[in-house]
Formats: sequence, structure tokens, C-alpha cells
Amino acid sequence: MLIKDNGKGIKEEDLKNIFERYYRGTNTGTKHKGSGLGMAIANDIVKAHDGSINIKSQLGVGTEIEIIL
Repeated sequence: MLIKDNGKGIKEEDLKNIFERYYRGTNTGTKHKGSGLGMAIANDIVKAHDGSINIKSQLGVGTEIEIIL
């Protein structure tokens, strides 16, 4: 499964922490009230099914997430 957007993108230094619980990227504004659990939980679910999750992002272009089960 491939999920893509054309949003702000994620900084390269934030990508290394994206699957850490409670981590919220540095370009998350005050309007976004997330807890930083979404990607960590998604990663745990995918790994529980012996799958993999990969993420690529470029600032100003968007983000691409690939889930392989």
C-alpha cells in the first residue's frame, strides 16, 4: 500500500524519530494537537504482521509512506 500527499513534508532530521512514541515533528504547528502516537502505533501494527513501513519525505513536496505486509 502506498500513501502519498503533497503537504509540507517532513524534515530529514525528524524522519529518524518519526516512529518514536510521543515524538511530534518540529514543523508541527500549534493548531495540530496530536499526541505523537500515530506513526508509532502504525509501525507496531505493521511489524506485528511481519511487515515493513517505509517513509520518504521532501520539504515543500510532500510525504510518501509505503506499507508492505
